[in-house]
Amino acid sequence: MSAAKIKFREHRGTLAEAMETVIEVDASLAALASLLKVKPKQVKVEKYMYDDRIGWDTHIVTVDGEAVGFTNGPVH
Repeated sequence: MSAAKIKFREHRGTLAEAMETVIEVDASLAALASLLKVKPKQVKVEKYMYDDRIGWDTHIVTVDGEAVGFTNGPVH
């Protein structure tokens, strides 16, 4: 059985620019931390909003309190 996946996009000026950065990763805090090159304890993922434009159940990703991107679902 494969691990659950989520899509991550970087925080950018426009949605179009952000969508150009979409990457699929394991739905884990450890995977996001590895991608962002930080320690897992520095990363926080919180429910943000449903985005009708792209059909994402959007969660905001912060590192040490600064927004760095968004996922299309929660992490485990």
